[in-house]
Amino acid sequence: MRSFQMACVAAVTVELATRAADWPSWRGPEQNGISQETNWSSNWGTTGPKKVWTASVGVGFSTVAVSADRVFTAGWADGQDSVRCLDAATGKVLWAYSYEEKLGNKMYEGGPNATPVVAGGRVFTVSKTGRTLCLDAASGKVQWEVDLAKQIGAKLSDWGVSGSPVLADPKTVLIAYGPAGVALDAGTGRVLWNSGNGKDMTFATPVVTQFGGQPTALFFMSEKLVAVDPKDGRRLWTSAFGQGYKTHCSDPLVVGDRVFISSGDDGGELLKVTGGSVERVWKNRNLSTFTGTAVLLDGMLYGHETAGYKKANQELRCVDLKTGSVKWGEKGFGQGSIIAAGDRLIVLSDQGELSVVRANSAKFELLARFQVIGGKCWTTPVLAQGRLYVRNAKGELLCLDLRPKA
Repeated sequence: MRSFQMACVAAVTVELATRAADWPSWRGPEQNGISQETNWSSNWGTTGPKKVWTASVGVGFSTVAVSADRVFTAGWADGQDSVRCLDAATGKVLWAYSYEEKLGNKMYEGGPNATPVVAGGRVFTVSKTGRTLCLDAASGKVQWEVDLAKQIGAKLSDWGVSGSPVLADPKTVLIAYGPAGVALDAGTGRVLWNSGNGKDMTFATPVVTQFGGQPTALFFMSEKLVAVDPKDGRRLWTSAFGQGYKTHCSDPLVVGDRVFISSGDDGGELLKVTGGSVERVWKNRNLSTFTGTAVLLDGMLYGHETAGYKKANQELRCVDLKTGSVKWGEKGFGQGSIIAAGDRLIVLSDQGELSVVRANSAKFELLARFQVIGGKCWTTPVLAQGRLYVRNAKGELLCLDLRPKA
């Protein structure tokens, strides 16, 4: 009996370890940009991290989801969006599903912005025009398809749907479409609720959380942060935010009863949620994130202060969440993106330079730096199973091996 119990414990341990190594959705398993992996190396030397493979996945800014040794992403080529499944070890395309779609290249390269989410053997993805798909993760076969623009009728912004699909629970998929989102049945694609056909826009992905035991979905729209009940779409509260171009590309960050929101045009602010009301704790321009959402470690925000779109004085900064004060700033990172793993930050500049920085509020501490890819890199890197994935706008996807040498 004891040997059977030990075998069961071992099986559970392996399963949990595998899950922890996966990155099945936008910003990872906890949707906070933080990987649980610690056994990875930044000791690259002068030659940089080892390149495992490269693949061409089409124009776009979708990053990857990684599940069970498979990599999922989306891109555009020849008048079509394609959702691809690649072998994580080799980069070989295992399947691809393509459908007619516009490039949507207003003021930038275009292509899909949303990242697929993988759960329960299925892949959920959404195009810029609101075409939402559920595909079988093993084969790529379509399980269901919904055209939100036709079914709901909400007017799309010039940049279309950009936020990634999010699972509110195993049965509910949330999409940032319409004034404050839409919910679909994960099994059938049936619309469970929608927020109406008013025109609004966001580049941010919905965040599912709870405040005081109340399940809450946060939609960071062009002029406000909207909190709704993910079960029925009932609006719980709103908080006004937005000036200028209202390009809110960064997701809300939640810790306890606090929410941090930020934009390249409007600076950042910390909100406190109490029951059905919200109040501002502080607001300043010390962390105006644009293309990359910040990460929060030990009460410190690490992210890119862009000071507006295409401004020269851009820095990687450490900002105290409690006070909004700057602990340190370091130039030379552009409009990049960032994730964290352990006590280290993985930072990709908008020109494809990869850096590893110690998450240290006392000082900036660079551990490694190497130019790994060229072209525009607004897409967030992903660390999963010891491999790091980076891509550029034209669709070059690069897999780097960060596992320690034997």
